[in-house]
Amino acid sequence: MKLDGILTRQSDGSHVVTFDRVIDRPVAKVWAALTDERILKNWLGNVEVELRVGGKFAIQFREITVSMTGTITALEPERVLEYSWFEENGLSQSLLRWELVPDGGGCRLKLIHRFPPGVKVRDMTAFLGGWEAYLNVFVRGVDGEFVSYSDQNEAEIAAGYRARHAKELAAEDEAAKDR
Repeated sequence: MKLDGILTRQSDGSHVVTFDRVIDRPVAKVWAALTDERILKNWLGNVEVELRVGGKFAIQFREITVSMTGTITALEPERVLEYSWFEENGLSQSLLRWELVPDGGGCRLKLIHRFPPGVKVRDMTAFLGGWEAYLNVFVRGVDGEFVSYSDQNEAEIAAGYRARHAKELAAEDEAAKDR
């Protein structure tokens, strides 16, 4: 299984999860898949979007009990969409950014998810697995296909990221024992 997400620890203790993919679809179509509630429903879940800086961005993921609420913090149509990310699971608020750059007849899609200091690597591997699973079905959603959550293999993908980051996870577990 190919895992293309990257987890980077910043000097201040924060973490950044990034994905960079070429999508063989026009920028306008990819932008719609990130901002149009009817298309977001195909690949992500029920989403409420107020497409303006300060507007609401809320997701009720399908077939799982997780929901996310956020506020749009940056918006450049067909280029940048950024919003705060808050789940009621004990994690601190984070920041999600989508960037689109034309690439031939398609575009380059970059996802950047920034987490504040204190978020554990174990939580990061779950986000890596989740985003990888959603991005793996993204084009199907862009093309109008409704993608079942069970098609995404999120748990298997997250296990791959846990294996990739096993040393960091072991260090976290040891530190927790010492407390």
